[in-house]
Amino acid sequence: MRPIFRSTGLLALLALLAACGTAGPAAAPTANMPAGATMQLVIAASELVVGANRFPVGLVVRGTPSNDQQIGIRLTFRPVQDPAAAPIEADALYRGQGLPVGIYVAEPSFPQPGDWTVTALVKRGDEQTFLTPMRFSVLEKGATPAVGSPAIASKSKTLKDVPDITQLTSDIEPDPELYQLSIADALAAKKPFLVAFSTPGYCKTAMCGPNIKVIKQLKGQFRDKINFIHVEVYPYPFSDSVAAGTLVDAMQEWRLETEPWAFVVDGSGTIKAKYEGGITLAELEPELKQVAGS
Repeated sequence: MRPIFRSTGLLALLALLAACGTAGPAAAPTANMPAGATMQLVIAASELVVGANRFPVGLVVRGTPSNDQQIGIRLTFRPVQDPAAAPIEADALYRGQGLPVGIYVAEPSFPQPGDWTVTALVKRGDEQTFLTPMRFSVLEKGATPAVGSPAIASKSKTLKDVPDITQLTSDIEPDPELYQLSIADALAAKKPFLVAFSTPGYCKTAMCGPNIKVIKQLKGQFRDKINFIHVEVYPYPFSDSVAAGTLVDAMQEWRLETEPWAFVVDGSGTIKAKYEGGITLAELEPELKQVAGS
């Protein structure tokens, strides 16, 4: 099997974090933007498609990833092949609470595939800086399950299949309730659910652990109306699978080539939202309220 995880902007952002000697959720935020500071935008998504997108970005200031909620980012998108086309603009909202690096999320809709550029206007207080445009590609259709498409009925492993929870997840504080249903079971129940694909013990982006904490919190809030599932990326024994690049069947069936991912599915089995990389309560809670009907 070919290696699954291709390089993404998020991995680059975390690599910078490690190079700066900072790791884990307690990473110190970049508190200000001095005049003339060197800043770089990092696109933290591996797949962008025609139509609506979740467009997460990171910001590196003087070589250090920012996690500053006081920063505002306005993104302007232009198609390379049609420079006369009207630009698309969107605000990237801060979504870095509890994450090792700050993520800022915009929701642009791209009308056509091909190469695009994004320019960022970064503001903090009275200061503002335009960043060098970055180029990225928009696909006609992505490989991962699309929002609006049916969820794939994967028979992911549960505690009924593997009673030893330490063989189901690399989470050092596993919640048994996340391993009661397979994805196929959740679809058959005709009840909304959230499924998270992540590997807390072997995460390549350092986002898996924080994401699982968010999901556990949301489960406590929505447990009566929404089912919650965690799918470990690697089969047991985990370290051997990591070394061999072996993935659980559900990862392959959902055609996921990065981690972590989370999908929100409604009671009819339709994917209503999907999230690559870091997630927060502020971003997921409104979507879950909507599918729960509250």
